[in-house]
Amino acid sequence: MSRKNNIRADEIKTALSKRHTDDLFLTEVKTGKTWDNDELLKFDAFAIKRSWAKPRFTGYEVKVSRSDFLNDQKWPGYLRYCHCFSFVCPKGLIQPEELADEVGLIWYYPDTGALVTKRPAKYRLIEISADLLYYILLSRIESDRHPFFSSHREEIEAYVKDKQTRLNLAREFKGKLFDEIAALREKVRELESELRFGGTKHEQLEKIKEAAEKAGIETRYIWWPNNVVKMLENSIHPDILHAVERIKREADEIQKLAKVSGK
Repeated sequence: MSRKNNIRADEIKTALSKRHTDDLFLTEVKTGKTWDNDELLKFDAFAIKRSWAKPRFTGYEVKVSRSDFLNDQKWPGYLRYCHCFSFVCPKGLIQPEELADEVGLIWYYPDTGALVTKRPAKYRLIEISADLLYYILLSRIESDRHPFFSSHREEIEAYVKDKQTRLNLAREFKGKLFDEIAALREKVRELESELRFGGTKHEQLEKIKEAAEKAGIETRYIWWPNNVVKMLENSIHPDILHAVERIKREADEIQKLAKVSGK
């Protein structure tokens, strides 16, 4: 289905930018200062070939409606600013015979996004405009983000090296972050335990020692927790168990003495 009646100018400009991937390509390029300038013009698109020996400034006027083309009286003024000038429009909107011989015509095919040159623009010698270049330099060219490299290779090598450094820092930070998270989780568990059982672990231990001492268990020695465990397992005080063992040993000795006396 044709999109002839719904084509936007930005679609055509995007297609032009792909045609000029090796050139400096700009849109909405003014021909000089924006104030106090009755002769100011503005290219819809402008391309500068990267060449000292054979400079080429290419200007484009984009039209997406027939009425806009017919009412445009300013386009001849563009010619002195560019070596080549072309109209670009949807397929069939403008015919080659409607244009001056030196002006080119390019059709845009919306179904495929292709640009087809119906008539090439003639190359003309011009005096390059200082005002145009000054406008581009001041208003349309961004400062280098990395102005310290002599080549793209150096910039890429530095980026790769910095990337590895960033990865190493990220891994180190990730490990520390996990450790901090684990510590925080342990602290949360301790706090939950305190809320559940009342008091810190130290306070709970002191309470257990106090209860053990009340039950007669001496807590001065490091093995006192074992005595607590035995008491809980047997429900008998460890001292009673010791006394029973002592009585048993003494009974055994008495029996041995009795046997000897009987002989």
